[in-house]
Amino acid sequence: MSVLDFPRIHFKGVARVNVPTANRNINNTLDIATNTVLHEGQAVDVKMPPKAYHEYLQSLGPKINARGEVDENGQFNLACGYNMMGNNHFSWHDTQITALQIRPGECLQHDPLLGGTLNLWGHYNEYLRTSFNRARWVDNDPTRADSALIYAGQLTVSAPNSEANTAHVLSADIDCTHGVRWLNPGYIEQEQPHAFAADLAAARLFQFTVSKHSKDFLINQLNLESEFLEQLKLALAQPDVKGLVVQYCVSNLSPPTQPNMPVFCDLHGSIGLWREHEMATCPVGRVLQPDNQEHFSNIVLQASQHWLSLNMAISVGHQGYLETLPVESGMPAKLADKVSLGDLKLQSKEGQTLAIIPEALYKNSLECAGIIDIPIELSVSDLANLSLKLVSDQHSWHEVDWYVQGEQHITYMESPNPKSQQKSNQLIDVYSYFRGAPRAINKLASHNCTTDLLYCDAFVETADDGRGQFLVEALSAGSGQIFLGEQHSPIQVRVLSDDWALLDTPDEQVDYDFLYENVMAYYEFIYPFMADKVFSMADKCKCETYARLMWQMCDPNNKHKSYYMPSTREMSQAQSYLFLKYLSNVENSAIPKTLPPCNTELAITGKIKNKAQLIQSLRDAVDLELSIMLQYLYSAYSLPTYASGEQFVKAGRWTNEQLELVNGGSDRRHNSGWRGVLLEIAHEEMIHYLVVNNLLMSLGEPFYAGVPVLGEQAHSTFGLDTDFSFEPFSAQTMAKFVRFEWPTFIPTIGRSIADFYADIKQAFEELPDLYPQGNIYSGGEHHLFLNEVVNRNYPGYQFEVYNRETALFAIEFVTEQGEGVSEQTEQFELSHFNRLRQISKVLNQQDVPFEGAYPVLKNPVFQARAGCNLVTNPQAQSLMRFYKECHELMFQIMMHHFAQTPKGSLRRSRLMNAAIDLMTGILRPLSVHLMTLPSGTPGRNAGPPVPEPVESSIATDYAKGCAQLSQRCADLADMARNLDLIQTPDTQIELLEFFQQQMADLATGNLSREG
Repeated sequence: MSVLDFPRIHFKGVARVNVPTANRNINNTLDIATNTVLHEGQAVDVKMPPKAYHEYLQSLGPKINARGEVDENGQFNLACGYNMMGNNHFSWHDTQITALQIRPGECLQHDPLLGGTLNLWGHYNEYLRTSFNRARWVDNDPTRADSALIYAGQLTVSAPNSEANTAHVLSADIDCTHGVRWLNPGYIEQEQPHAFAADLAAARLFQFTVSKHSKDFLINQLNLESEFLEQLKLALAQPDVKGLVVQYCVSNLSPPTQPNMPVFCDLHGSIGLWREHEMATCPVGRVLQPDNQEHFSNIVLQASQHWLSLNMAISVGHQGYLETLPVESGMPAKLADKVSLGDLKLQSKEGQTLAIIPEALYKNSLECAGIIDIPIELSVSDLANLSLKLVSDQHSWHEVDWYVQGEQHITYMESPNPKSQQKSNQLIDVYSYFRGAPRAINKLASHNCTTDLLYCDAFVETADDGRGQFLVEALSAGSGQIFLGEQHSPIQVRVLSDDWALLDTPDEQVDYDFLYENVMAYYEFIYPFMADKVFSMADKCKCETYARLMWQMCDPNNKHKSYYMPSTREMSQAQSYLFLKYLSNVENSAIPKTLPPCNTELAITGKIKNKAQLIQSLRDAVDLELSIMLQYLYSAYSLPTYASGEQFVKAGRWTNEQLELVNGGSDRRHNSGWRGVLLEIAHEEMIHYLVVNNLLMSLGEPFYAGVPVLGEQAHSTFGLDTDFSFEPFSAQTMAKFVRFEWPTFIPTIGRSIADFYADIKQAFEELPDLYPQGNIYSGGEHHLFLNEVVNRNYPGYQFEVYNRETALFAIEFVTEQGEGVSEQTEQFELSHFNRLRQISKVLNQQDVPFEGAYPVLKNPVFQARAGCNLVTNPQAQSLMRFYKECHELMFQIMMHHFAQTPKGSLRRSRLMNAAIDLMTGILRPLSVHLMTLPSGTPGRNAGPPVPEPVESSIATDYAKGCAQLSQRCADLADMARNLDLIQTPDTQIELLEFFQQQMADLATGNLSREG
């Protein structure tokens, strides 16, 4: 039964918990029923700068020092807790398999799976297409210690000494949110005179399951010769086994040494079989409850074939610490032995002793995560007729004959909608067991502790298989609780704030100020991690830049995903939909004043012999990826946004079906139409650009910005017969793009990009001494814009290149994402070639052809250049000059990052993130706007100018360079203010002013280099 069945995996490691703690309402600073932030007992004025409110929170007493003592000079306080900056990330570290069991009472000693690594990952983010996704720990009710919910998407088990790009022994998707099932508040018995003593002493047990029927359930991909894995496969083949159950415990929180840092906890757990009659998120069996629930927790036992197995994962805690707190390393302190209770006697309710559990056995059970086995003479049927207890001279546990639990025992619900009279109901799946076996229960009375917040069924009833459903209805906002009969069967319910009236606000009134006041201000005040690590929602320019992404992350359909925002999940559905209204407004503001006229016509080279030649080929590859990426972007931006497309529909130019082809659905979720696909592919080409640079830097070379190459120069450089040019979306352009990504396994005439990379791959395979021992170079890691197949197979991959193997893997990643491997693979379905071919196919099969793009010039420039078309319209020219300067600034910021820390994190670097923000917040909207302006050529619009090589004149010294970049931002902001345009680019000016200040802060050391 669950982890008491065989075979079993036991593991141990460290959990990193980055939970926010300023939401615990220690000093009456918020009302969780209405999401109202309080300042001195009153609702805060949302016009107050968030930083001022944070200073107010930090000023509240008492102050605490790192030893947990009251200290007026302490850096902590109770109002903020120990981690005000927490972002809810939850991850496992250094978690290794400590024991494998296939039979009672013994462990395998030499199985190759021993020492393997376990990782818990978040969900794949379909919008950002990220790898290295973190799970989330979310406190449903932050005032309670037993309300944590874990949002996780994938479990992986790797063989010992595996790399990030090595296939896993086990990989499985997780489709159930899971919460705290057992809590031992005094798991560490020795009381600490520490302000956060309750956090330090507690242990929590969680459980989730993975289904063997999932298409993504993969086992022993490495074909290890493992006795354990063979037994596991045989067990999984049993018809009543649904998959695997994973139980893990988090305890011994490391006392924080400084504020606003994640904490580390001990982690131990077990994996067993998930059978048909068992719950997904709760340990089941014969449950014994402790008489003293302050220092002990439940025990589950199971008898089979003269053996008795006990799940005592956190049932008996530790006496105290072996190290002085806080530990300098920040890791959990070493613990003393488990509490000594003497031998434990398993007895019948009447006092007959049935078995003895020796003290040494349960005190030394950490290797097996608190799971122990002892021989017993009684048969299973004899035990089934007895109610049991476990006793010692100091403490006892007594069996709960009836065990009734809700599967969704910690949950969120919406408030009822008073205007539509729509109720808010949820059916909770209920399981009932009698002495560990499923059994029907009739008329078990429920107990509603919060009748003003919740209504529920008066009785719990289940069928013969022990399963049923229990209705809960939300009445008003707040935190409530219901018990299914006994006090040990709680259902915690957080009813979200009643914000339905907000949806009556006309769409055009949902501007930034409205959204900030009614939604975002709360999160800025209580959860400052967004402002510190991502972007501040108090920055209008950033919110406008990422309006679409904000809606996608807040979409209620994604609330069960780990990447959902806000990560704390107290946002109501009505508030979420305000982000869609805001997105519509942002798009509407970009609609051109006049539509273009109806009748406008839209017209292997040789082996690499040495390292120097390889380096030059890699520089050519950077130019190649940059040139292709920019062509995709140009074509994508030539397609109108959804809001603009709606105007084409109203004007009779397009049908609704054509609008959906170009822009996807009005809900702006996953389907973004042709425009969205081209942007996704362009993003992936940007990652190829960075990956190739990582290859280059792994050979000891500096970062290379690249040069966009067009026309005949492209043909001579790359050896490709496909035209390199900036053109609007059309059937011809799509045919060109398909040709770019043509795979080698489909016969064709001419040379392809795959052929270009084949020479490079061969050089990495054959050239000697590329990576001399001891000289390890590496480019910066990043994890955006990876497709889901890569994330599932290699969830820890972040483009690292440091040896021949990782270099070859990187080349395969680039080519496979472009062309696919073969038509029979998942990767082919997501390949650039296949996605572009599908667009081309649908476009060419239209019964009635239509022009999807603005009639923009091919290769537009504002100064005469061979092979390009000159834009002569003064307004368009001035905006193109501004675009060119911003484009150069973006590359100069990126180059300044690599001039300092080529091995550093791209995703945490403030310089790299600034470059991405400039790309998204300035270059993208300017591109869209330019394509609506006349070019001076009749019937043709302008467009972003063909880029020229960027030379960085920025000082390599970090501070001096940042000061120069700050001045560049100021100069460009002035340039934007003086543009002769109908509409001033206010958001872009604001963004430049923002980065003028940020670069100045980086130059003076007032801001850390990494966020």
